[in-house]
Amino acid sequence: MLIFFITTLSTSVFPQTEADSTEIPLRVWLFLDESKLSADNTQPIIFPEKTLNRLNKKGLYSDNLFSNSEPSKSIYDQISLHVYKINYYSRSLRAYSAIVYPSQIQALEQLPIIRQIQAIRTFKKKPIVETAESSKILNKSEADQPIYGNTYAQLAQLNIPAAHDSGYTGRNVRIAIIDAGFYKDHAAFKRIIDDNRLIAERDFIFNDNNVQDEIHEDTTSGGAQANHGTSVWSVIGGYEPYVYIGAAYNAEFLLAKTEKIGSESIIEEDRFVAAVEWAEACGADIISSSVAYRDFDNAAEDYFFEDLDGKTSNSAKAINWAFERGVLPVISAGNDAQRFLQDGGLLTPSDAHGALTVGAVDHNGQIAGFSSHGPTTDGRIKPDLCALGVYTYVASASSASQYRFRSGTSFATPLIAGAAALLMEKFPDLPPAQIIERLKKYASLSDSPDNRYGWGIPNTFRSLFEKDSSFIPNFYTEKTISAFPNPALQEVTFFFQWTNTIPLAATTTFFVHNSIGQTVWKYSLTPKIAGLNEQIVWSLKNPQGKGVSSGVYFLSVKDGDKFLRGKLLVLR
Repeated sequence: MLIFFITTLSTSVFPQTEADSTEIPLRVWLFLDESKLSADNTQPIIFPEKTLNRLNKKGLYSDNLFSNSEPSKSIYDQISLHVYKINYYSRSLRAYSAIVYPSQIQALEQLPIIRQIQAIRTFKKKPIVETAESSKILNKSEADQPIYGNTYAQLAQLNIPAAHDSGYTGRNVRIAIIDAGFYKDHAAFKRIIDDNRLIAERDFIFNDNNVQDEIHEDTTSGGAQANHGTSVWSVIGGYEPYVYIGAAYNAEFLLAKTEKIGSESIIEEDRFVAAVEWAEACGADIISSSVAYRDFDNAAEDYFFEDLDGKTSNSAKAINWAFERGVLPVISAGNDAQRFLQDGGLLTPSDAHGALTVGAVDHNGQIAGFSSHGPTTDGRIKPDLCALGVYTYVASASSASQYRFRSGTSFATPLIAGAAALLMEKFPDLPPAQIIERLKKYASLSDSPDNRYGWGIPNTFRSLFEKDSSFIPNFYTEKTISAFPNPALQEVTFFFQWTNTIPLAATTTFFVHNSIGQTVWKYSLTPKIAGLNEQIVWSLKNPQGKGVSSGVYFLSVKDGDKFLRGKLLVLR
């Protein structure tokens, strides 16, 4: 399998004190009681300008205390007295990742600030299986396509070269890649490095700022640690004219190393969550990840199909959190369709409500047999889109000049991430949901999506340039219902934007009230995912068909646990 899975953790890596020499340490999440967190016992996080710009345009910065702050030192100190080690605090989960001894759990449970203690699950690593053809190594001199080299086919399937010709190459879009390591010295990345577009990097395995192989643990697998991430990065950002061109080669990049390669290596869910939050804080516009989970070292802890509801796993929670803060997560569906024949083999966080989930097709546009698919437990279509994942041309970590063909949803995913980056370059103010909608609207199965292909293969050029009245951002203001024209004489259109990543009701009602609180008109509608626009037309008549009188009217709609409101002036 070409998608990475979390593996089990050897307890021998934990130092033990003499007093606790007989105890086996545990990795746990310590979830905090949000009702006991306030501005008095939290401290705000200072975000860089890029992050603030994204939050102000597309996220929920102004009123999201928990996502924009962390617990104060007093709370940290309370908890640290009863644990072996605190790894980090998760803003998305409102929880500390910690290492504890069993004898410490009772004291932790008695702390008023702690709501729940949950073991961090550990996952099995699936072997990487490649055919001789997909492992073929090509030197750069073998490339035979003008400018694009052997990348032309995978980009042309998405109509990306036409977008490049029109001037869209991902400029000023920041893409985070979560993977196993990266060979930064490859020729495909020279331009990124020279242009200082590698903005930041973080190794979550060894807790340093170098994602390239550098120590013994990285190099014992013959350089395999960097193989997968190098390939994924090249699909988006590679640039070596007449040899290799990535989908969004002028983008900025954040690189997160979370996956440990090798049969005895470890990789944990908290690293993925930490990488998502790090990327968000560093100003990521897009997260591209081929990390997904389902099997555990302990089979009793496996995720089952019933868990794939888009909101149960901690990794799905982190993806939804990033989505509502204006980040677009692009996640591979997985390569397990043939292993989970009954349900399609979808993984998590591929099921997340905020994930743009990607399946793999071949050069003829036919779905790959291994490509995981939905539906999710709650009936949503997955994947969302597809791209070439059978013999995708990628950079190889074997040397600075080598390329190869590889297969898997892992390599379809960065193609879609690159396509999304081109749209973000042109539409920087659109929230992630509307970027996804534009890609879906002009995809090959836009009128008849299904659970093998989703909405199909997107046409990036059309998504960039087709005129569509539903994508008019000027009338949409966060948490406000706008009306146009206002004042209205004969007819009015109401505009608002949904705010919940996970819609909380099957239906809701849009109300128009007069100045004394009477309902003069109402309209039933189905809530949508955060960031999608809604338009409602009203003829200024009540349910009996009589025109309403002149005056001020008050607009409201319940969106989950929030109310969106607005005003309308009618003149007769």
